Formats: sequence, C-alpha cells, structure tokens
Amino acid sequence: MDYKDYLNQGIQETNEGKFDEALHSLSRAVGLKPDSAVAYFSLAIVYHNMNEVVSAYDNYSKAIEFNPDMIDAYFNRGQVILLGEDPSDIKLNMALRDFQKAGELDSKFIDAFYYSAVVQKKLEDYQGALENLDKALAIDPNAVYSRALKKLILQKYIK
Repeated sequence: MDYKDYLNQGIQETNEGKFDEALHSLSRAVGLKPDSAVAYFSLAIVYHNMNEVVSAYDNYSKAIEFNPDMIDAYFNRGQVILLGEDPSDIKLNMALRDFQKAGELDSKFIDAFYYSAVVQKKLEDYQGALENLDKALAIDPNAVYSRALKKLILQKYIK
C-alpha cells in the first residue's frame, strides 16, 4: 500500500469510529509522506476524538506547519485548547489567535467569529467579543448562538 491508500483507509476508519485502526493507518501515511499536512490533520482528528488533547494539538500544529493556510487546523486546534478544565488566560489567548486566524483565512467562517467572541468574553474583552459577534451576524443574521451571546454581553457586562 502507498501513502494515499493508508491515508484513505485511516480517514475511513476514523469515520467508522475505529480510532485505534485509524491511528495505525494514518501513522503509516505520515511515515511514507512526512510532510503531508492532510495526514497530520487526519491524525489530529483521531486524537481529538479520543480526547487526547496534547497529541491532537501537536498534530494540528504539524498540519499548520506544512500548510499555513489550513483553516480547519487552526479552528480545531483552538477547540482542543478549550477542552481543558478552566483554561488559563495564556491558553485562552492561544485559542483566540487560532480562531482569529481561521476567520482571517475565511471571512465567511461564522464559527471562527463566534468562538473568538466566546474566548474574548472569558478574557473580559467585551468590545472585542461584540465586534466578532457582529461579524458572525453580518454573515447570518439568524445565528442563534451569536445573537444570544451578544444579548447576554450587552445586558450583563456592558454598563
């Protein structure tokens, strides 16, 4: 089997929830093509599903290293950072940078703007949060979570 065979097999195994098998297949793909952003991204997804946040983070980072325009790798890496219990301000800022980069690379990525706002609220940057929520609502005026978070911030935190 070659790189693509292992990659495709690993993705299929991931989709079927066979994470141990997927790790094996995707590790073989990385071994055959160690500069493959897609293989590292796929490995990261498996680790993410297994809640192995450090390995997921490391593999999303490798994917970004080989493809700095991989929008989903930034977004997912931000998500992994938020998985920890009560993340520190340093980690929140790391996640924020990833969500902002995803939004910069795709100006219609509504979830990137919403999660940027969620993190900014945690960091007590309410104006920044409102700006990102306005970006999300400009894309989809009916974005329920964005509307709800904006209302909460305006009512509870903006005096």
